Amino acid sequence: MKSVRLAAAFFLLTMIPFISGCWDRTEVNDLALIMAAGMDAAPNGKVELSVQIYTPSQSSSSSEGGMTSFGNGGDMVIVKSATGIDLAEAAQRLQEEMPRKVFWGHSEVFIAGEELAKRGILDQVDFLFRHPQPREHAYFFVSKGKAKSILSINTRMERDSAETLRELTVLSGGMGVTLKDLSGMLTGRSKAAIVPLIGRKEDDGEGSNTYPYINGAAVLIMGKMTGQYKGEAKRYVQIIRNELKSTTVTFPVQKSKGEDGGVMSVHLIKCHTHLIPTIRRNQWSITVRVQGEASVLQNESHVNVMLPNEIPQLEQQLNKEIESKVKETFRQIQEESHADVFGTADAFWRKYPKRWTKEQARWDEIFPEVSVYADSDVKIIAPGFAGKSYK
Repeated sequence: MKSVRLAAAFFLLTMIPFISGCWDRTEVNDLALIMAAGMDAAPNGKVELSVQIYTPSQSSSSSEGGMTSFGNGGDMVIVKSATGIDLAEAAQRLQEEMPRKVFWGHSEVFIAGEELAKRGILDQVDFLFRHPQPREHAYFFVSKGKAKSILSINTRMERDSAETLRELTVLSGGMGVTLKDLSGMLTGRSKAAIVPLIGRKEDDGEGSNTYPYINGAAVLIMGKMTGQYKGEAKRYVQIIRNELKSTTVTFPVQKSKGEDGGVMSVHLIKCHTHLIPTIRRNQWSITVRVQGEASVLQNESHVNVMLPNEIPQLEQQLNKEIESKVKETFRQIQEESHADVFGTADAFWRKYPKRWTKEQARWDEIFPEVSVYADSDVKIIAPGFAGKSYK
């Protein structure tokens, strides 16, 4: 019995060094938490790295020595920059200038400036994936102008510009592209990617304010930006890629005998898109099939949507509008960017694996010549009623 007690005591004594507390801990106030990072082109082929750092329980609002700070309440957000031959060197120089240990694990947003995106971002993305801390689910953007200018915006509705952009991506139509998504597109069969394009917008109201917003999409081929698209083009790219489950579509309504009947807006829901590839006599073609349901949002036409016999004609005109916009957007990107951002290459590979393997080296030549067709089947299931009288 005595030997058992001695053995137990010896075991406890040997375990003490391993349970002596958090001797290697790092306190939060010893860390510089990076919430967002911007990458811009610098002279002589260098890269400027700008980071948005969140420092809890600080105060004041100032701007000095290349460092911009702003805050809400007792917290403060600092934007600091450093330049290097590549992103790794810029990050090291940034750390050398910081009194706290830089921590990337909270990064929510990465932004590439317009000039750097045109030069190419593959090397910068390579650093982000090799570094152990940045999260692969952080969102990636391209900015109009310099990325640093986006990080420096002092937003009022959210904590900072990084939080504003993160919230925008999760909204319907926000077009969220993560680092993981970007890597998948750039290393995919088409080597093309499409990411949100952001800019600054001035609020001219009495409470004058500047805020970031998503105003389009940037197309990248082999990591280099080759085109920018805004408005409807961005929205229909998302529809073709089967990434937009709900949106608003406004279309012209025709009265009988071809007369102008005004316009109608519907809310498209449960939208699903399928790409159907076909190869016949060396002619490659793709059919974009869109299916979904819609409810009437606003009726500025003279058509009484409460009459059942009017719905089929409205559906026909709605689907005609969707088909027209889908083909227009597809052809626009084909002609201007030559970038297969729709996943067309994957569709052909799945259906014609042998033919794709044989022709994949020529895909850059084949894609601009691919014929596109659209087939939309959207049903209006909720015409709604607003007490409007019709003549």
